[in-house]
Amino acid sequence: MKEHTLHLFDGELSHLHYLVLEMAGLVIDQLDTVMTSLDEGEASIAEKVVARDREVNEYELKIDAEVLSILAKRSPVANDLRKVISISKIVVDLERIGDETVRIAKLIIDMFDPQTSDPNPQLLRDIVRMGTMARGMLRKATDAFDTGNLDDAYELIRGDWDCGQEFQDGIRRQLTFVLQDARLIGRALDILQIMKALERCGNHCINIAEFMIFMVEGKDIRHQH
Repeated sequence: MKEHTLHLFDGELSHLHYLVLEMAGLVIDQLDTVMTSLDEGEASIAEKVVARDREVNEYELKIDAEVLSILAKRSPVANDLRKVISISKIVVDLERIGDETVRIAKLIIDMFDPQTSDPNPQLLRDIVRMGTMARGMLRKATDAFDTGNLDDAYELIRGDWDCGQEFQDGIRRQLTFVLQDARLIGRALDILQIMKALERCGNHCINIAEFMIFMVEGKDIRHQH
């Protein structure tokens, strides 16, 4: 009976792991899609991102229900408890990345409205640069979760991928464009909002890396510099 119970518990943990990977895959696809809409200047592509946000939210609810079920039925301890708690935290960050992606999509829809002129390509370069960085960070965080290999997690923590610094550099470049042509200020503000959303995506990826380290090594490194 004990072996049978342990086998069921392992299966439940594996299913929970799989659900998180599915959710992460969906969020990655959302971020890829919204950057494609920017690259192609197609608001219709961004609208698909907004429409699919419901699926991301449904994954969060499903995983939360699984976590509560495991806690209630199995009363996990030690490594298993850390894994369940960490997953519950990681899912929150994934959902928030999904929210930021939708925020970006809505801004892109406004930017490429047929009744307005297309934004200056020079203004968009900072978004493309930060978008590439945020997508790389999310994939790296997801790989770390999938494999349990903390090298990627520590790489994110060390700041090898610094969206914050890229955002500050982008602000300076955007201000330079605006000073040269005040008519660009409206577009520049939209672009700064998108860049800020991408910066927050990067921060959520770092949070996921921190929870991965807690899950595997039992070390809580949040708020440590």
